[in-house]
Formats: sequence, C-alpha cells, structure tokens
Amino acid sequence: MSVMAKPRFIALLLLLASATAGAGYRFDAPDYLAAATAWPAWAQNLERHAGERETISRCVADESACSSKLKSLRLVIVKGAALEPERQLRLVNQYINRKNYRRDRREMSPSVAPGGQAELRNHWSTLLEFLERGGDCEDYAVAKYFLLRELGFAAEDLRVVVSYDRSVRAYHAVLAVRRDDGRAWLLELDDTIVKAAQGNYRFVYALNEQGIWDHAG
Repeated sequence: MSVMAKPRFIALLLLLASATAGAGYRFDAPDYLAAATAWPAWAQNLERHAGERETISRCVADESACSSKLKSLRLVIVKGAALEPERQLRLVNQYINRKNYRRDRREMSPSVAPGGQAELRNHWSTLLEFLERGGDCEDYAVAKYFLLRELGFAAEDLRVVVSYDRSVRAYHAVLAVRRDDGRAWLLELDDTIVKAAQGNYRFVYALNEQGIWDHAG
C-alpha cells in the first residue's frame, strides 16, 4: 500500500463503524495498522508539536518566558509533576476541558468523493494551537495526550481513539489511558474518567506517536 493510499484507507475505516456499542477498548488487541507517519495529517501534527516543545520547555523553566496564555499551562505542568498519576489525569482532564469548544467546520467523519475515494477533511490542533483557540472533541483528546506526555506518561499508554457514539449517533474522539492494572480509561469532556468498557462507543481507530490501530474490524 502506498503512503498516499494509506490515509484514504484509514478514512474508510470510519465507514465500518456500526450503530452497536463496543465491548471495551483494549491496548493489547492485535490490530496494528501502520506507523504514525502513514497518515500525513497526523504526522504533520506531531511535527508541529515537536517544534512547540521548545516554547513549552522555556516557559516551564522560567515563568517570565511564558506568554499570558501559557502561564496556566506552566502551573499545570509544574504542580502536576508532584502528583500521583490518578490526580494528574484528573488535573489534565479538567484543565483541558475548561477551554472553549469550537466545532470544526470540516467534519471528522469521512467525506466520500466521486469514484468512492474517502478522505478526512479535518485539522487536528497541537497543544499550543488548542490553548490559543480551542477546538472540538478530537482537539481536546490530542491536547490531553500531549499534556500527559509532558507530565511523563509513556506514549504506549496513551491513544487518541475515534469512536462512533451510539447515544448521539455521531463520531467522537476521546483519549484512552492504560493504567498499571492494564485496563483502559477514557478522559471525557464532562470531566469524568470512565472505564473504556462503559458507554455506548464502537471504537473505530486509534493513534499515538508510535502507530495507528484499526478497531473497526
């Protein structure tokens, strides 16, 4: 499969989401699809964030180097570093959820072009882009991902998961976190942190810095 074909294939995974609830998110499911770089939009997001990390590091090291919008981020990172993981999760979830919800004019679900080709028409924000202007559900999930990485969570224990929410009949992105007991928990927009086996989700695909996973099969 060519690099250009992979993003279209990934987008097609969304079409496989049914209206039934999933059995629960599993980090150990054998459904690895491709490297993170196979989806150019996500690879570009990771590159933009990597470029922003110097700004974040300077701010954390010296408050005078922080813009007004980054002072609260610095406080979360500095104070959060001393907390236990469960409290870090709650802190990050509540902090990111305070930001403005702004619906992306481009849908997260696939757009099927003439000839049957599908493509995602969406822009996923980095952490600093999100803090600047807010975003929609996938931007919240990505921001939580990057912030937890700043607090020391391992990439292999975090995934941005796109699902089909049966309760509202719409696609929804959420951050999944694997804890020490091996179970996955979801950081929701209402400040709750719930077991991934709960809810009305049909998991479709997931991604992090290390790869992309297909859950639509």
